[in-house]
Amino acid sequence: MKALITGGTGFVGKYLVSSLNQSGEYDISLFSADIRDKSETERVVFSTKPSVVFHLAAQPFVPRAIEDPWETEEINVKGTLNLLESLHRLGTPVRMLYVSSADVYGFQKEETLPLSETLIPKPINPYSGSKLAAESYCRQYSAYDKNLTVVIARPFNHIGIGQRLEFVIPNFCKQIIQAKTQKRDFIEVGDLNPTRDFSHVQDIVNGYMTLVKKGEAGEIYNICSGKETSIRYMVEELISISGVQLEYRVDANRVRASETSRVFGNNDKLVKLGWAPKCNLPETLKEIYSSMENDKALFSH
Repeated sequence: MKALITGGTGFVGKYLVSSLNQSGEYDISLFSADIRDKSETERVVFSTKPSVVFHLAAQPFVPRAIEDPWETEEINVKGTLNLLESLHRLGTPVRMLYVSSADVYGFQKEETLPLSETLIPKPINPYSGSKLAAESYCRQYSAYDKNLTVVIARPFNHIGIGQRLEFVIPNFCKQIIQAKTQKRDFIEVGDLNPTRDFSHVQDIVNGYMTLVKKGEAGEIYNICSGKETSIRYMVEELISISGVQLEYRVDANRVRASETSRVFGNNDKLVKLGWAPKCNLPETLKEIYSSMENDKALFSH
């Protein structure tokens, strides 16, 4: 099968490309144009003629979306629309996986936990708003184009080796390693009380591969562990792994103004398709910390 991947060189994209190569089922092309450019997007689609599309490309960082909502809208919404319209004009059967985000759920009452796909989304920032807007286009195209099957994934928090340093776990790791080497006795943190649903990136990728084969057109699927873990646990576990004693200092700049206090998902819908999470959270944290501690280039500047 000819597979086109947008965002294939990003954190998750690299794991996806590796898994697809290992499966031996796909002839892979990476989308290399600017997805905001309609004619360039159409050129790539028409030249590759994919039968499967994994759409991962996005502006994924919430603070960046708050700072520049127009850029986020251009990439996440217009980019998705450009891709959908190009596939529609291609006119051949295509299965597309759209990678949305569990962030679209936004503020929900605690009695709704764990979050399921039937809840009405309540986005609370430009990032989650853009993801929900793109979802609506995916459902529209999937409904009226008989050749285009679009399945929507809502991954919850995912972590692993290679994630960008502005995200919470690699940021904690970097601070802990620097404190350890520079003999500092503290790290800076935001609010440690919120809970999130963390998965290893490989479990998320396995979910994508399951959905592109078995997901139903226009349907939404959570990809998550189904377990609730506090940010406090994550940082304490990382400090324990490091073997040093450190204090936390709350940095006001790290505390988000609009923050949901508890988040974890219901993964029953995806589990029914044969997917199951395999990775262990403490082992995943050890893997990330060890990789970063051994990465000399990370601390050379």
